[in-house]
Amino acid sequence: MSAGSPDPGLNGVVPFRWACHRCARCCSGGAGHVWLEPGEVEPMAATLSMQPSAFVEQYTREVTDPQSGARRLSLREEGRGEGGRCALLVGAAECSVYAARPAHCRRFPYWDAVLADPAAFEAARATCPGIAVVVPDELRERAFSELRALHARLPAAPNEQSCCLERCPDELYATGLEADFAAAAAPDGNCALGAARPLACRTAQLGEQAARGAVDELRALERSLGYPASYARLTSLLRARNGSIGHDEGSPRCPTTRIPEPPPDPTG
Repeated sequence: MSAGSPDPGLNGVVPFRWACHRCARCCSGGAGHVWLEPGEVEPMAATLSMQPSAFVEQYTREVTDPQSGARRLSLREEGRGEGGRCALLVGAAECSVYAARPAHCRRFPYWDAVLADPAAFEAARATCPGIAVVVPDELRERAFSELRALHARLPAAPNEQSCCLERCPDELYATGLEADFAAAAAPDGNCALGAARPLACRTAQLGEQAARGAVDELRALERSLGYPASYARLTSLLRARNGSIGHDEGSPRCPTTRIPEPPPDPTG
């Protein structure tokens, strides 16, 4: 998708926006197939300074396409089996052939099945935190109202400091509801998020018990309203919502402002 183009996900059976988090979960989140088209082996092999035949031997497998019944090449998964992690990943989340990756990879999450089948969409959303469901306005407003009430119930934080989001944005985690709330809010005072700052900010100095209680309330709120559940870095979530928070890359890092990660939500 080119910059400024409408997000194809908006026309999906479940409308969504997407921004890549570079987390590589789509490359390691479960067993499957990455189909290779004619002409795709050679540029990947060249990227790794390999002969195409050696690349095919090391990084691909020939399997039956369940839709067509034809034998096709698919990228091999780590361990030469069905482990789920692409054998071309290096380190935690880096694709060794990123510039030459196959079209199947480039199109994610805008695969036909994801756009047309609710079950396939939910499977993709469970894998990719960059998928942001477009929430109806009425539900958003109800959820925002409940979230404001939750904020009002929290005890005041001792020795509250000015917001550090602009100095260390990658340390701040939030839920999808909190990201929607932040994307719709205006900056206020010293904090880039103002009244829309998430629980990770509000409970950072209140201790683990208070933080856990607050996030439990938040997840219960999301479940009761049927609000799409997600959890990731706030800056990444905001990118998927066409928002951003500026920061100085040269600034010192802050302590991690991360609430305990919620357990998997069976209704999410």
